[in-house]
Amino acid sequence: MDKLESILGQPLQSPLTKFADEPVIETDDSIDPVAAKIAHNMQGYFQNPWLMVEDSCIYTLDQTDLLNPIKPFPNQPWLKTISEIWLEERLLALYKSRRMTITWLMVFLHLWLAMMREGVAVFFVSDKEEKSDELVDRAKFIFKYIPDTMFLKPQSKSSYCYLEFPGLNSYIQGVAQGADQLRQFTATALLFDEFAFWERARETFMASKPTTDGGGKLTCISSPRESFFKELCFDLIR
Repeated sequence: MDKLESILGQPLQSPLTKFADEPVIETDDSIDPVAAKIAHNMQGYFQNPWLMVEDSCIYTLDQTDLLNPIKPFPNQPWLKTISEIWLEERLLALYKSRRMTITWLMVFLHLWLAMMREGVAVFFVSDKEEKSDELVDRAKFIFKYIPDTMFLKPQSKSSYCYLEFPGLNSYIQGVAQGADQLRQFTATALLFDEFAFWERARETFMASKPTTDGGGKLTCISSPRESFFKELCFDLIR
């Protein structure tokens, strides 16, 4: 619980614990069940983001469904496996296709990192800045729909291409491709979306190398195409 308090930036007294000099009165309403549930959840979520999917805390927006566009993130075993690989690896290159929800998964995992760790700098990178802003908007959407009865949300501030958690000194920022875009920042984690279609994929990748060399994460996802991304996926980079 001490680690959890330091991450959240505020005291988190367990509803099951009384101060030593207070008398313990056993009554039916001496324990707030919602607070107890949140405290229990936060300890699990701190270690494993997939638990939030299993508990139906994460939602996506399906714009093809006019009747029910807001849906729980699919609890699929193969998506869980990808999330476990992402937790372990510093560099991950992954092909995707439509309806696989890979982009939503990676946005959620990077949001989890920024929400649950202190001093995190996450960058969403696309070929154009407005596309990066769309990724940040997905993170804002996921954050908004996390149930308050399941999760203690950190204080947040947002603007164009930006989502910040001031109490944690953590943030997510959207930027466009290009080596100069990344050299000015120190990143904890980078997400490159539709990397196979970038004009400056190689130079952007090379500029991001200090992130992985320093212990950070670089995740590249894209639809298939003959490109530098293919060389990266099949370890053909010279």
